[in-house]
Amino acid sequence: MQNQYVCDIGDFGKYGLLNSLCISEFDNFHLSLGVIWYLVPNENNNDGKHIKYLEQSSENENFRNCDPQLYDGLANICHDKGRDISYIREGGILPISTIFCEEFLNFEGMPSNSPKARKLRIEHRRKWIQGAFDATVDCRIIFIDPDNGLKVRSVKRHNNRGPKYAFFDELTPYYERGQSLVIYQQRQHTPAERQFKLHFFQINEHFKGCNGAFALHYHRGTSRIFFVIPSKNHENILFERAKHFMKGSWSKHFELLESKDFI
Repeated sequence: MQNQYVCDIGDFGKYGLLNSLCISEFDNFHLSLGVIWYLVPNENNNDGKHIKYLEQSSENENFRNCDPQLYDGLANICHDKGRDISYIREGGILPISTIFCEEFLNFEGMPSNSPKARKLRIEHRRKWIQGAFDATVDCRIIFIDPDNGLKVRSVKRHNNRGPKYAFFDELTPYYERGQSLVIYQQRQHTPAERQFKLHFFQINEHFKGCNGAFALHYHRGTSRIFFVIPSKNHENILFERAKHFMKGSWSKHFELLESKDFI
């Protein structure tokens, strides 16, 4: 996650989905949320530019109709406040009880070219991970928002690009203490079905006993995927909420994927 992405069209889908998984219209069971940003400094690129959907027009009504309160809240932040994750917390974009982990994860100013330097970086990251884990102990759903998504072979956790990825051994402890996970994944430059299959296979491999994983593919702006790994207590309720989510206006923007179709 980068501050320059706040309020872009990807954010709109992200918060709409999280709100629907935490608080549903058809039941009164509230699942508390913890947001772990994996926040990295802004890069000098054109990402985060997709905010025209917030301009008032008949064409953009298909976005606002999904969730008028969310749409107007993001428009207010984008036009009147600025592009910073703190405004998401302050603006009531997510449920009021949400816990936000907002500390940057980066290795700025840290050496990199020796075994000692790599050890220091790994320890720095470990402390950051532990801090987020401790802060979200009372949350039932944990949203993991790395800049790129799940780990890739070419990037080690201590590399400069390491903070842009989440590693499975950082995530499984949440599942093991009974929490459900929603993980952001940037769409890669590979066939979609191949990527879905790979990540569902990895999830099945690392999250032992999880039979109900599913994903929502958001195809607005830059294509992205949200993998949902429900705890045993949440398997039915989260999938039912996802199906309910797909019955309304959001179905124009998302595709629901079940792991059983890819494994």
